[in-house]
Amino acid sequence: MIKQVLLGTIVGAIAIFAVSSVWHLLLPWAETGFHALPHEEILHPALRMGIKDPGIYMFPGIDVTKQNDPVEQKRYQEKFQQGPTGLIIFQPGGKEFSFPKLLVNQFLFQLLAAFVVSVLLAMATPAGYLQRVLFVGLVAVFGSLVIDWPYWNWYGFPGNYTFEHLCEMFLTWGATGFAIAAAVKPRAA
Repeated sequence: MIKQVLLGTIVGAIAIFAVSSVWHLLLPWAETGFHALPHEEILHPALRMGIKDPGIYMFPGIDVTKQNDPVEQKRYQEKFQQGPTGLIIFQPGGKEFSFPKLLVNQFLFQLLAAFVVSVLLAMATPAGYLQRVLFVGLVAVFGSLVIDWPYWNWYGFPGNYTFEHLCEMFLTWGATGFAIAAAVKPRAA
């Protein structure tokens, strides 16, 4: 079984890397929900001046030391309803952009993910080949449902981005499931 899991990990990582590359480089959906920041030339200096530390910033903000105070909660709710609302992932000094380094990291993340899916498949072992393929796709849907959909619900991620990402996870990992399911087969009874 260990050999099957390792083989599933390797072929799965290669397959998901190839399939997700096609999804992101050749198909039109990968950037769904993303927009360039309008008036960057005005906003960049204000952001540099206003935010000093890297992090995720949510607006409107709430003073966490007063978040149980009804007056503070009412003020926050009014600001939230008035808008705008959002999140900013911020690096005040910027950071190096190295496409090759990012691709290597992405492959390593996918290698780990393929390992986890291969182990789960080996433990579950649905009997039929197509059942095993579907199992891999549904594991990806599970991941999207527990991460992407709460981000839509709580943080206002765009609905079109959230739905596209669910589709991407199911279709790319479903396609990868063909490779992993061929390597990780049911245990003999």
